[in-house]
Amino acid sequence: MITVEELFDYALDTDMSLTAHSIFWAITKQEIGINEDSVKLKEIKFDQEAIQLSMKENTLRIGEIKLFVVKSKQPNWYAFYLSKKEADARRLHSETFRETGVKVTHADRLMSNLLTFAESGEEESLYEYRKRIMQFPVYVGHVEAGKRLVHRAL
Repeated sequence: MITVEELFDYALDTDMSLTAHSIFWAITKQEIGINEDSVKLKEIKFDQEAIQLSMKENTLRIGEIKLFVVKSKQPNWYAFYLSKKEADARRLHSETFRETGVKVTHADRLMSNLLTFAESGEEESLYEYRKRIMQFPVYVGHVEAGKRLVHRAL
């Protein structure tokens, strides 16, 4: 059994805004309890208008921290940053590596990919990595094109 709380936590951790806001609405309206089987969510008649408003206001603050990828001056290498804004990722890259005029790409689609961190040998998604970080923006590491091995510096 997967509880409502477990599904809610997963939805928050992986930026599944509609799912998270829907569960939040159901809990706050006492339609379901956090310890109940998440299958019971299928039986609830959700107030889509209220949920859409909650999503628009981003009540749960989902997706504020994004992944930005900076094409490095070193061929086939990309620096990964977690940040609220593209400009913050660009500034941190410039300050850290003295590279200016670089291309910065919003790349949240890569958040769920499993990456291996060279220093520790641990494999995790950037969603999991992000949970341990307290201050943003943050340099995650460099990744070679087409690879999934994160190096902290070149």
